[in-house]
Amino acid sequence: MSDIQTDLCETHVIGEYTNEHIVSQQACQAFAFYRLQLAGISIARPPFCFVRKQPRMSQLIVCLDGWGYVLVDGAWERCTPGMAYATPAGHLHAYHASDEVVWKICWVMYDEAAHGQPVIAVDRPTLLPAEPQELAVAIDGLYREYIGLSEQLVMQQWVQLVHIHAQRIVGPVRMERRLQRLWEVVNADITFPWTNRQLAAVIGISSEQLRRLCQQYLGRSPMKHVTMLRMRRAMMLLASDYYTVEAVAQRTGYENSFAFSTAFKRHTGISPSQYRNRSQG
Repeated sequence: MSDIQTDLCETHVIGEYTNEHIVSQQACQAFAFYRLQLAGISIARPPFCFVRKQPRMSQLIVCLDGWGYVLVDGAWERCTPGMAYATPAGHLHAYHASDEVVWKICWVMYDEAAHGQPVIAVDRPTLLPAEPQELAVAIDGLYREYIGLSEQLVMQQWVQLVHIHAQRIVGPVRMERRLQRLWEVVNADITFPWTNRQLAAVIGISSEQLRRLCQQYLGRSPMKHVTMLRMRRAMMLLASDYYTVEAVAQRTGYENSFAFSTAFKRHTGISPSQYRNRSQG
């Protein structure tokens, strides 16, 4: 056990130089359903510092910009963009802003007093890899609704997104980062005639490794996921009158409208024309 931990005192300091946008459980009825207590975005500057020795809640802090210090296994570690600090209830954790740079973070706190599966399912304060933007956008959307019209139904939708994106970072369903990168590449070039081997080459693994990863995280094969991405693009294009079925086929990587229509009907159960009529009706 490091002497750092024995020297720490319970501390809750925001400071006048830190700017925070926070939504609490009292402001939004949907928080209770997900056991959320607080969600916020902080632009942290010294003396921003928190030490919690026996917290009743768990917390997830995701770095958006700059860096700060977090306590992990008795040592101070930098939390930089693309990293998250996950802390379970009942375990000492600590974090503070740096004197050198502004630390921009988004964060959520969960009530772990209830019995059952912990929401932040880590056994000790842990640094994790994280894609930060989705969670940050959801928290920002929730905050803007809260200070604006504050409609509970709209806030409920934002809260659901906040929880989903938090769980993708720390929960058992989080996406393997290599897969996330792969699908971003594929979606940016959806018309390319992708094969299993080409998909695997994008992230530098074998076709068999890619198959296993996709089955583990997505429950489908790599090529079936490519098809799903193409169908999502097709649905978006078909929802307007601007593109013909033939144009949609070309823009989603199919050689002709017949092949596209066959694949679309297999995926959705209806033809492209029927989908267009329903989406515009």
